[in-house]
Amino acid sequence: MKRKERTRILAQGRPEFRTALAEEILSTYDVYTVTSPAQGLVMASMRESARLSRFYLGEVLVTEAKVQINGTIGIGITTDEDPSAAHELAVIDSAFNADLPEIKGWLPRLQEEDARTDRRLAQEEARILETRVVFDTMDAD
Repeated sequence: MKRKERTRILAQGRPEFRTALAEEILSTYDVYTVTSPAQGLVMASMRESARLSRFYLGEVLVTEAKVQINGTIGIGITTDEDPSAAHELAVIDSAFNADLPEIKGWLPRLQEEDARTDRRLAQEEARILETRVVFDTMDAD
């Protein structure tokens, strides 16, 4: 599983799922905090569809953390003010980067969480679509 997909699952999934994975590592390994969770700003960019050129929408407030396990760095970034989430993401990232034995059992769990998240998002979308209003226009001839 690629890092981008894994991070998407962890960010959209249940917080208790992410916490459980991080706790498995924190209870077994010495985790050195390189950078404590801190807020920062990153530029948000978009691709303009007609010319396919990039432009910047503005800045986004993030919380970022960096940890090290067995000499391997992990980075966690969230788009909210949640230092524990950033730290947990960094621990999980470091575990994957270090190829710790625990991650083998995580892959099926991540796929289950992804399916659970997809179902939840589909239910939310269905609820939103129920409230959709269709406005028809009448042309006067």
